[in-house]
Amino acid sequence: MSRIPCTPQYPIYPDHPLPLPDIKLSTRSLCSLTIVCKQWHTICTPRLYRCLAIVDSIAMGSLLHTLEHPQTTYSGRVTPLGCHTRHLIIALSDYPAHENGTNSERFENRVLRRFGNLGRLARCLPHLQTLSTSIYTQDMWGLPAPYYGKDFAAVVIQTSAQSLRKLHFHHYPFVLFSRQELRKLLESTPNLVAVTGAGVGSHIGCPASLPHLPHLKYLDVNSETGQCDLAEHETNRTPSLDHVLIRPSPYSNLWAHLLSSQGPKLTSISLDLRSSVDSENCSNCLSLIINLCHSLSRLEICIGSWHYFPRLDPLPPVEHLAISVQDSNIEVATICEKLATIRSPSLQAVRLIDAGMFEWFMSPLSNNVESAWRPLVGHSFRIVDYDGRELGPPGHSSPTHRPVAPCTSLCSYSPSFIG
Repeated sequence: MSRIPCTPQYPIYPDHPLPLPDIKLSTRSLCSLTIVCKQWHTICTPRLYRCLAIVDSIAMGSLLHTLEHPQTTYSGRVTPLGCHTRHLIIALSDYPAHENGTNSERFENRVLRRFGNLGRLARCLPHLQTLSTSIYTQDMWGLPAPYYGKDFAAVVIQTSAQSLRKLHFHHYPFVLFSRQELRKLLESTPNLVAVTGAGVGSHIGCPASLPHLPHLKYLDVNSETGQCDLAEHETNRTPSLDHVLIRPSPYSNLWAHLLSSQGPKLTSISLDLRSSVDSENCSNCLSLIINLCHSLSRLEICIGSWHYFPRLDPLPPVEHLAISVQDSNIEVATICEKLATIRSPSLQAVRLIDAGMFEWFMSPLSNNVESAWRPLVGHSFRIVDYDGRELGPPGHSSPTHRPVAPCTSLCSYSPSFIG
């Protein structure tokens, strides 16, 4: 049974896989504490079930029996363990197990075993706050994707709609939720704070025509082909929305509708440009942000390579810019040449947030010498890593600058999924 005491931190980038190895490791640690003594078992067991990870190999029947079985807690109350669960992770597939190189289980039986009891599982979790899904299905060769949701969506709406705060859809949420069910789920969750993940796409509809969600603060808009034909949208449907992740696409207008309706209120935007090499599309997106997002203070740009770094002249009037590059191990001179295109008097710091950037700048392979920084002469912003440590040539220091605080909300605006 996969159980963890607390919920992992999800990164801002929607294609990052769920950290199941870390979940398994933390589960082992808490399981060890439960067997120390009877008192520790009573205290730790509710925490052990605070987050459930449902994977292909899980014995669902045994888990359901455990969740439905009352347990005496440290407060003396007798409560089913499912009442302690705040975060449910469903990471399933319909792939064969390939155990010992063979698989004799019929496809229909495999799907029923893995997906058939999800509705009953959801019924055990009346206080669920976060739902994360990552579903993989076999190649359908052009056929519509399968639907394995059965009564799962209906039970979630009936049991957990009032308590749900965060939805994280990683891969193929429509395997568990039809479009109508997903829309109904959104309409039934008045306390929803975040809808994030690579699987959000166009399945929730145009982000400018969402149902009334008064507490929604975080939203991903990553549809590459979704179109909205509405000329006007109802205003003030998401009055608290101020952090968004956008994957601009020339084949979708959903992100443009979002900026048009919510732009003046946004304070933090992340642009995922990894799949975009269309400089005109990037320029149009930045122009919209400049013209509409007057309250913006933080901008994050994620790109595949420094060679595709967009020109940032002008840059939206932000104080903090964060940059993540998949292919980040490139000479410092190239990085400085790209950053030299930034023109913004308000910018205080450029943060290179990929892990190991400080170590890379200290490495001889980066060719981090004084001459590499010449393109940035005259620029007033600092270059720092994720933790706020200044990056520069050996011996470089800028005593006139104030230290930059470690990265918090900028790099993790996609909400912390703490139960």
